[in-house]
Amino acid sequence: MIETRDSSFTLKSEKYNQCYHSVNDGALKETLHKHILPAFELVEKDEVNILDICFGLGYNTFASIVHKGNKKVNIYSPELDEELVDSLLNFKYPPEFDSIKEIIESTIKNKYYKDENCEINIIIGDAREFVKNSKVKFDIIYQDAFSADVNPELWSFEYFSDLSNILNENGIITTYSVATPIRLALYNLGFNLFSHKSNEIRKGTIASKRDLNLEKIDFQAKLKRVSNPQMIRDKK
Repeated sequence: MIETRDSSFTLKSEKYNQCYHSVNDGALKETLHKHILPAFELVEKDEVNILDICFGLGYNTFASIVHKGNKKVNIYSPELDEELVDSLLNFKYPPEFDSIKEIIESTIKNKYYKDENCEINIIIGDAREFVKNSKVKFDIIYQDAFSADVNPELWSFEYFSDLSNILNENGIITTYSVATPIRLALYNLGFNLFSHKSNEIRKGTIASKRDLNLEKIDFQAKLKRVSNPQMIRDKK
């Protein structure tokens, strides 16, 4: 385990040679301020469908349960590494999650949990396949995969096009990435781009087809300053 700046813990993936969270921002702070808090503030629905790409250590999913307030949440989270999920029974989660220990244990053991206020589905398998075939429409998508340098298939134009197809009209995508190729793909798919700033962590990006009460990025102006920007594309 790796202790991060806010005293919460993360792990490092051997496959991708990256930590699951920002050590400098803090695992819990990054989760809350880049994803959960802005998403719940912007999506004003009593029942919310959430896609968590990918489950990893479960921070996004479990923090959503802790901070959902009176909302009912239905969370779907694909994850390739079943052994990782099974190992989380021994993971040291932050004290903020103590109130949902039973939910965490049941979710990890069964890859599923349901009560009257929430439903959690961990889908063991390829996130791309789930996104392509999902019959569920989502209000919130946490785009929190490993970086495009090592995991480009979850940052390509084609992938974001599939995400767009399963996002509700007023839905949002949250991500830590501020990279031009990522924003360019979203922009070309008709998304408005917003910079989400916090005093707690480095800024991230929020994308939506609707206008949001956030700082909007003038991406057209940015493109004029960038020489030959390129999106990530799927390999043929």
